[in-house]
Amino acid sequence: NLQSSIGKRNNFQRFPKILIIVTGKGPEKSHYLPLLKKFNDSHPQISIYTIWLRADDYPKLLGCATLGISLHTSTSGLDLPMKVLDMFGCQVPVCAVGFDCISELVKDGVNGRVFGNEDELAKQLYELLKSYPENCNTDLDRYRKN
Repeated sequence: NLQSSIGKRNNFQRFPKILIIVTGKGPEKSHYLPLLKKFNDSHPQISIYTIWLRADDYPKLLGCATLGISLHTSTSGLDLPMKVLDMFGCQVPVCAVGFDCISELVKDGVNGRVFGNEDELAKQLYELLKSYPENCNTDLDRYRKN
């Protein structure tokens, strides 16, 4: 977990506040809203919000992002997450959950990171964001250019 990674390293005050925006209106959204409220109430450094955007507003939001996260997995192992292409089109590096063909889009350590579980994601987020924005992370810059 990112919050425990921050706490374990005693960098809570130095670590940047994180705003996570979840887009879309999936069928399970109503299930997660109370969980997100509870999370937000107990994690002052991390805020998670959900929004629905018009198609022309989506790239504007992505253009403001420091980092994108893709939780897309494929039941067939063959379909690729178009949201990752959207992020790359806006020069936003991505942390993506690993599955059979994700390496066709996300080259781990080149244009983003691939993770297998929540602990790996937390570690990647910590490493990528720990010195942001004062000392912009060279990995984020490198991923953005690739």
